[in-house]
Amino acid sequence: MPDLRSIGERRIVSEILPDYVVGIGSDCATIDLANLQIVTTTDPVPEPAAKLLGGDPDLYWMGWLLVVINASDLSAAGATPLAFLAALEVPSALSIEDFRRLLLGIKECCAAEGLRYAGGNLREAARVSAVGTAIGLGPQTGAITRSGVRRDDILVTVGRGGIFWRDVLSLRAGLFVDKDNSPVFRPRSQLALMQRLATERLVAAAIDNSDGLLPTLQQFAVANGLRVVLDLEQLRVPGIPDAAGPIDPARLWLGWGDWNVIAAIPQPLVLPAQRLAEASGGFLLPIGRFHDGKPEVSLKRGGTVSPAPRLESERFAADSWFSAGIDAYLDQLMTLSIP
Repeated sequence: MPDLRSIGERRIVSEILPDYVVGIGSDCATIDLANLQIVTTTDPVPEPAAKLLGGDPDLYWMGWLLVVINASDLSAAGATPLAFLAALEVPSALSIEDFRRLLLGIKECCAAEGLRYAGGNLREAARVSAVGTAIGLGPQTGAITRSGVRRDDILVTVGRGGIFWRDVLSLRAGLFVDKDNSPVFRPRSQLALMQRLATERLVAAAIDNSDGLLPTLQQFAVANGLRVVLDLEQLRVPGIPDAAGPIDPARLWLGWGDWNVIAAIPQPLVLPAQRLAEASGGFLLPIGRFHDGKPEVSLKRGGTVSPAPRLESERFAADSWFSAGIDAYLDQLMTLSIP
């Protein structure tokens, strides 16, 4: 009998869950109530990068990451943040101080993201784990979804990319990384800027980049039945340490960790969107284009265009870093065949 590993998370979502769940397919669920649209999302927190890659086991970072994972989904929908709930499982032997650190991470990230930490659930368990739920209000025109892209729309990133893996390489080289400003420790969502872009009706569709740029673009292509061409020459990263050796900065964009949003914007609206981002202190950069054709991802550099390789963060998939481990994922990121 086939098991879930034989099909992977994305086929589970596309082929099985629609038989049971209404409206699945985008980053958030929406509930229409009279003149309001409630936007909701729920996600568990994985082992924080702060611990896995930064060597800091402080539970504060787990609490912070729990909120950002969910806030990032709200941002892809262009939602106005409202409230956050956390279902926490902790051992009875956990120190009170460690428990307070977990709660402080949740509280301070909620404050940073404009969410109200409104409670949740607490129970005893063998290890620390948590599931968060974020609630927001949809824009007047309705929540942004993954679909709605047209041929020749411009692919943009809302928020910088490559910073996460740049900082990982710095840490591995023994260099100083400012924990307060590094996505390895204290990532931020794009809630504020995406909310403004949605209000001005500048975005045709968007997707949270939590899985890494390559699988995110593949999902975006499939959702819209269009081919995506990513321009690697646009993927620059400031401050790559010399100690990391010669590295193509585009590689650092391709993995997960930056918590940016990938969006489609009609070409005439790109400049107004960039001006809004600049005025808001945010970052918005065109990085590619949508074309007619098979829904797949191509990589472009100069005059060379080639199919994108697979770099996976898909749950239930045998080649995902969830199965292979973080070191194998980093090695693959650094050795992928790209133009």
